[in-house]
Amino acid sequence: MTGPGDQNPQQPQWQQPPAQPEPQQGWQGNGPQSSASGQQPTGQSGQQSPYGQSPTQPSGSAGQQSGQYGQQQGQYSQQTGQYGQQSGQYSQQTGHYGQTGQYGQSGQYGQTGQTGQYGQQDTGQYGQQPTEQYAQAPGGYGQAPYGQGGGSYDGGAGQPPKKKLSKKGLTGIIAGGSALLLIIVGGIVGVSIGNSLHAPEVTVKGYLDALKAGDAEEALKLSGTEVTAADVLLTDEAYKEASGKVSGYTIGKTTTSGDTATVQARLTQGGESVDQEFTLTKVGKDAVLFDKWKLEAPELSTVQVDVVAPDDAVATVGGVDLTDVEPIAEGSYQLRALPGTYDVALSESDWYSAEATTATALGYGQTAEPATLSVALTDAGTTAIEEAVNTYIDGCGASTEIAPTGCPYEIRNATGYTPSGVTWTFDTRPTFTVGEFNGTGWSVESETVGRMSMTCTLTDPATGQTGPGGGGPVDFNVGGTVEGFTDEGATFVPLP
Repeated sequence: MTGPGDQNPQQPQWQQPPAQPEPQQGWQGNGPQSSASGQQPTGQSGQQSPYGQSPTQPSGSAGQQSGQYGQQQGQYSQQTGQYGQQSGQYSQQTGHYGQTGQYGQSGQYGQTGQTGQYGQQDTGQYGQQPTEQYAQAPGGYGQAPYGQGGGSYDGGAGQPPKKKLSKKGLTGIIAGGSALLLIIVGGIVGVSIGNSLHAPEVTVKGYLDALKAGDAEEALKLSGTEVTAADVLLTDEAYKEASGKVSGYTIGKTTTSGDTATVQARLTQGGESVDQEFTLTKVGKDAVLFDKWKLEAPELSTVQVDVVAPDDAVATVGGVDLTDVEPIAEGSYQLRALPGTYDVALSESDWYSAEATTATALGYGQTAEPATLSVALTDAGTTAIEEAVNTYIDGCGASTEIAPTGCPYEIRNATGYTPSGVTWTFDTRPTFTVGEFNGTGWSVESETVGRMSMTCTLTDPATGQTGPGGGGPVDFNVGGTVEGFTDEGATFVPLP
């Protein structure tokens, strides 16, 4: 046997060690090992190939396997008893060696240049070991008497080997983590969505959507607008009759300061764009997290209707009559209205009519140009007035007095004689015109002058003698006012 310093040692014939149970993994050399230079620490050379195969090689082939078994002269020949006596060790420990890669590290049985490390071992240390020492070790290797490497097999005396996490367990952990992530993300998204659903502009959108749908009552409810009996246009019925309502809108900038928010909006109304600012106030929380905003009632625009018509005429706005509405002045009405255009008309009459018009409430906080209803006579009304004035004239012409009461002409008696049998004759009938309604009625004025002559019998009161008498011709004008109409016709009131 050569020493470690010899060059080109002669390789002895490798001896076949006793058969070992399979599968085996390399062991880490529990127990001391000796070499030519003395003791070697446990595990330095006692590692075998990754698959735990015993280093059996055919004769003469050792020189070609440098690095796997090394130049170990007589190594196995001197350790026959070692493997033979430890057959029980491996047979009882098959399950512990089956952990590929943990114990079996290739190249540790024979490393080049370490000739004689096994060859010089005291065979008595391994070869004479009773098999009971391994066989009786509780827990497999936890109490192995050689070296302190028992823990290197199973992590410590009496401790089971660590188990890999099962696929099912790993899936559960991943699923749990994913669920937690989804909950967190869902919570963040939920809060974000909740905030967006409770933003001030959402309330404004709801209000404007109600206007677009023609739902006046809902819009007024959302804005908290108080409605009185005089607000005849703030109803669904009136608003549905309106045209030129809000047909679209665009929400602009929202500004929040403390408990107050302002929302800019551009309304599309009747083909026009109207800018409007809405104010909201914070009134608490919804679902603990989200601010609640209340829309402050915007200042509504007003429509003004001036009615120039007889007292018995009834004006309607948006299909609603103004009979019970108190005017702000004679024949003048102001009404609050939601954005829109409202029809203004006069109740039907046989004698007069008014051309229908409209009143527009543009946006908010504005007073529309007054819508005026000026009545005009119908043909029947004109005829009725002419008849009334002519009746008056005829009445004067039928008088038997030289100074008819209420008539525009008279003759004075300066003779001292007593007239009787007075007769008036029209030399020329006057013509007249009827003016527009002036707030109190239709004025009647002469267009041409009339001429009357009177004849009578005069009696001398002193003698009783009689004789023909007369006077004229007398020019006169006709004038007065037709104040209205009844079932009998026009009511003409002549000038005094």
